[in-house]
Amino acid sequence: MLQEELKKHLENIEGRLSDRFEGRERVLLLSREVIRLCGEVVSLSHRREKERAVERYGVAQGKVAELKTILRSFPELLYGDVGTAFQEMAEASVVLALYFDVALAGPEELGIPEIYYVTGIADAVGEMRRTVLEFLRKGKLNEAEQIYDIMEGLYEMLWRLEYPKSLVPGLRQKIDGLRKILEETNHDLFLAGVG
Repeated sequence: MLQEELKKHLENIEGRLSDRFEGRERVLLLSREVIRLCGEVVSLSHRREKERAVERYGVAQGKVAELKTILRSFPELLYGDVGTAFQEMAEASVVLALYFDVALAGPEELGIPEIYYVTGIADAVGEMRRTVLEFLRKGKLNEAEQIYDIMEGLYEMLWRLEYPKSLVPGLRQKIDGLRKILEETNHDLFLAGVG
């Protein structure tokens, strides 16, 4: 009797573990695809290839929707590459909005948790530095200064969100890195005669 009951329970557990394993494998694959796609969005945006960037962004959004479906069944799979994928999605949305005047999507619209949205925006400041340097190289000093002003504003907003590490993991380190990026960018602007 005991053996039969244990067998029944273990068979149920085995089925659930098998489903979780398949979900985990799919989540890892989807996460890597989102990370790659968002990298393409950023790269294409820097090259001013709007149509292709928007297309890749749409594909990434579809993958995020798939991720969310799996995570509803297995929320414990939200770690590692999944968080990185969500951050990359937020970063890509900022870069698209920056280059192409596309409406900026919020965390709800992107379908990602707020903490990853915040850390993704922090990462986008580094991409803005690339934009400033590009404008400086082309002699577009006013445009470079405008992007720098956005960078400073984002830093101030993110700094106010510096809650304990358990609430927004990794944000403190990102904010420290942003301070350095801002200082370097300000120095570049100074050397170019801006300000």
